[in-house]
Amino acid sequence: MRVAPPLVWILVAALPGASGADIRGATDRARSGAFDTMGAVRCAQEVGQSLGDCSAAVARADGSAAVVVTFANGFARTLMFSDGDFLRGNATMSGVGTDTDWQLSRGLYHVRVDDQRFEIPEALVTGD
Repeated sequence: MRVAPPLVWILVAALPGASGADIRGATDRARSGAFDTMGAVRCAQEVGQSLGDCSAAVARADGSAAVVVTFANGFARTLMFSDGDFLRGNATMSGVGTDTDWQLSRGLYHVRVDDQRFEIPEALVTGD
């Protein structure tokens, strides 16, 4: 029995300013492989690790985006954005995705989810 996805949607819907339908649409598109764009981002999978290059694929829907970042070892994490704000990462074996910190500075999202760090260009998320 899979309980996590419904719980994720309840949590996302409860976030102020977040539209659950927008996030759901973007993550559904990402899961099905319907990406709007792909690119490279900077990332680190472990604490203390230097940032390296990772691939990223972005699915957008009505002001929201699901960015699937894939590390060099094949591990992938989905990062969810809505109306320009980072919301959360998906739950993985690395953590539940709610221990986060982020800021947008000079067109670059600096995101930490659990022990992982990401630098993602704003244009990749928003499509602008």
